[in-house]
Amino acid sequence: MTSRALTIAGSDVSGGAGLEADLKMFDEFGIFGTAVVTCIVTFDSEKDFEHDVEFLDTEVIIRQLESALSIHAFDVLKSGMVGSLDSALVLAEKLQRNRLPYVFDPVLVCKGSGTMVDLSEFFKEKLIPLSTVITPNVEEAAVLIGADDITTISEMIEAAQELHGLGADTVVIKGGARLAGEEAVDVVYDGRQVITLSAPKVTDSLVNGAGCSFASSIAAGLALGNPVLTAIANAKQKVAHGIARSVDNNTGVRSLFHPASRINPHPEVRITQSTRNS
Repeated sequence: MTSRALTIAGSDVSGGAGLEADLKMFDEFGIFGTAVVTCIVTFDSEKDFEHDVEFLDTEVIIRQLESALSIHAFDVLKSGMVGSLDSALVLAEKLQRNRLPYVFDPVLVCKGSGTMVDLSEFFKEKLIPLSTVITPNVEEAAVLIGADDITTISEMIEAAQELHGLGADTVVIKGGARLAGEEAVDVVYDGRQVITLSAPKVTDSLVNGAGCSFASSIAAGLALGNPVLTAIANAKQKVAHGIARSVDNNTGVRSLFHPASRINPHPEVRITQSTRNS
C-alpha cells in the first residue's frame, strides 16, 4: 500500500520552500503527498525581493484540513507555517483525535522577512506535546525556550532537552549555516541520548527550503515505517546534498535542489554521527 503524507504549510512561489518543497521531498521518497495551504509567499522584485505573506482565511484553511483528513488515511502529518491561532487550534484538535505521527517544524521566521508569526506560547502548550519530532532552527529554539540566542552545541543540547521536557518525543535543533564553524551541526535528543549529526559546510550561505525539506524528509521516513533516528539521519543526508547542489535565483538566497542525492550527489557531502547518553 502506498504511504501517504499531509503537509500543512505556506506556498512559496520561488519553489524552494514551503509546501512546494514538502511535496517534492515526499516524491523523492515515493510518498503520496497532499497539502493544506495556509498562506502564499510572494516577492517584490523592486524592493530587493522583499517577502509578502498573505494568509488565507481561517475557514478556508480549516476546510482544507478537514477535507484532506476525510479523503485519505495518512501515515504522517507535517506542519510548517500554520496560519492563524484558530487554524492552529483546529490542527491540535485533529492531531489529538487522529493520533498521527506528527513532524512539527515550528516556523517563526522566514528567510528575508524577519519574524512573521508569534504563536510560540500556543506551540509550547498545544503542538509541542503532540509532536513525534520537532525541528526548530537555533533562532526558533531560542524563542521557544525564552533565550536571547543559541550559539554553541552545548546550548543546542540544553535547548533540545528543555523542549523535550515540554512533551515532544524527539527534538532536533538545526544549527546549519547559522552556527559558526566548518560543520553544519544538528543536535537530536529523545530523552535517552544526545546525538550530533554533522556535515561539512559546502556553503556558508542560507539556502531557501532547507528547514522545510528536512522536516518533510523526516515525515516521509516515518510514513515508510523507519525508526525516528533513522528517518532523521536520512533526512540530514538528503538535505545536505540538496544544499550542496542548490539552485541560483534572483533573490540572493539559493533554492534547495530536492533530487540532488538521487541524480547528482555532491562528493564532499558526508554525515558523521556521535552519540552519548543524557
